[in-house]
Amino acid sequence: MKELNTAITRAVQSEKSLKNREINNTYVFSVNKDANKKDIKDAIEKYFNVKVEDVNTVITRGKFRRVGKYTGKLPNIKKAYVKLKEGQRISALEV
Repeated sequence: MKELNTAITRAVQSEKSLKNREINNTYVFSVNKDANKKDIKDAIEKYFNVKVEDVNTVITRGKFRRVGKYTGKLPNIKKAYVKLKEGQRISALEV
């Protein structure tokens, strides 16, 4: 993936991600499925002006949902767990 502006889709705001942010200084982002760890690291460092220590990625499989007799599937989502270096914070995402 060449373009850094398409690597990150959005920040994930959930109880688990907020707890992870406070304890481990790790932020969770929903990212493009084609983005690799280096692209994600470069995009975070460029747009938020912070230093990234580590990036872990996981693909969560979409759940099957049913409404009456009709069934459907939610899309798969790739998430990135971005650990920042000591003392670094993303002020735009603070609650």
